[in-house]
Amino acid sequence: MERMIIKHLSGSKANQVEEFALKHHNELVFGRETTSTVQYDPERDDLVGRRHAKIQKDPNDPNGFLISDLQSRNGTFINNNKITGQTKIVPGDVVQFGLD
Repeated sequence: MERMIIKHLSGSKANQVEEFALKHHNELVFGRETTSTVQYDPERDDLVGRRHAKIQKDPNDPNGFLISDLQSRNGTFINNNKITGQTKIVPGDVVQFGLD
């Protein structure tokens, strides 16, 4: 089964692991809104926007994924580099919402 595994390194979800079966999710939305696929605590995760970023399958690469910042105030970073537009991600990349 194809799945995406999200390992949280810090914040209110530190040391938690979430798994999502790709057959049920075309994209994952990260944010503090209750409608987000990956929800963050609105009080403790104040660097995360209500709808901060999304990860979706890469239409040009059946095994690839793209991440997009959803015009968040604090930005989205991949391996400490701020992204703009859609950016390819690979297993092991570190995604950070805002800088702390």
